[in-house]
Amino acid sequence: MEGSVSTTESPDRAVTEDLRQTVAQLEEQLSRHQTALEQLQRRSDIQSALNDILHISLEAVSLEEQLDRILILILDIRWLALEEKGCVFLASDDGQVFRMVAQHNLCDSLVEMCQRIVPGQCLCGRAAVTQELLFRDCIDHDHDNRPEGMKPHGHYIMPIVSNGRTLGILNLYVKHGHRQDVLEREFLSACGQILAGIIERKLIEQELRRLSGTDELTGIANRRSFMQHLNLRLEPGTAGNSMTAVLFLDLDHFKQVNDTYGHEYGDQLLIHVAQRVRDRVRSNDVVARLGGDEFAILLEGITTPQQALQVAGSVIAAVTEPYDIKGQLLQIGGSIGISLFPEHGLQGEDLLKKADQALYHAKSQRGLALLYDPERQIPLCNDC
Repeated sequence: MEGSVSTTESPDRAVTEDLRQTVAQLEEQLSRHQTALEQLQRRSDIQSALNDILHISLEAVSLEEQLDRILILILDIRWLALEEKGCVFLASDDGQVFRMVAQHNLCDSLVEMCQRIVPGQCLCGRAAVTQELLFRDCIDHDHDNRPEGMKPHGHYIMPIVSNGRTLGILNLYVKHGHRQDVLEREFLSACGQILAGIIERKLIEQELRRLSGTDELTGIANRRSFMQHLNLRLEPGTAGNSMTAVLFLDLDHFKQVNDTYGHEYGDQLLIHVAQRVRDRVRSNDVVARLGGDEFAILLEGITTPQQALQVAGSVIAAVTEPYDIKGQLLQIGGSIGISLFPEHGLQGEDLLKKADQALYHAKSQRGLALLYDPERQIPLCNDC
């Protein structure tokens, strides 16, 4: 009819609309597919990273070195969107103090401020108490420790928990305003579980070594084993007409090595020291690490004090020689205090205490071996 308007949509326009809808559907499907692929890839990356952490846990190195390597590995994961900064704390035996044992790219003032924290202190201490993954996208009122010049940032803080006990804390930095992600939380929770297993196993190994009488780091006797050997030697009828000497060795300048080069170098140095001391005594003599940088030597069947002094001088000379640790030449010293059975005591703890007293005076001059004297301390080995 003339003047009427057709409302029927043209075939071309209908086809175009169908195509538009089809393209939109395809784009949506492609987007979902791409998202699924990305999540699949991230989960694959997560599993790969966790496998790498497990591999580190099997290496025959100290717990501190394992935690340091794991921290660096986590910080290097690109998809995790972390700042390249973080640290790890380990709990004391009673759980009342957490000590920083590994850190990466933290400023000196913050390391000093956070070297030791207590439960409830700052974000890390709060996570230790709640035993739950803590996230902050900015510096807020819960940041108790704020060194001057601290830049805006956020945190993922993962408490490391086993059997209801907080064994440690993993502290990671994120950019200011970072939005937390479900996969990030899943990954860090898995890391916390693995780290708990690593620490728990190391603690069990340490206890087994303690019970078995072996020092974990150096492989020589520990304090418990040394005292057992000493007390056995002091039993009536075992010494005959000979003397037994207790040598108490303390390393000079060892703390400086730890502070300058880190615990990894310090650990390697202690291993070398133990071997050098072992090489300077007889096969039937007992060499032990009492703890830290303190060693003890039990010399049996000697006939004169001079024999003990000669061994002490040889040990100090060996300890003083330079060490090549990973291409870095390091040099330390040593001082030794000596006590004799039966002249200076009949009990093991008493002999060790008197050797320690002699050591105290020896260290005041460095590089000496001194025999215990109840009246005064005389440097009987000036060539040491």
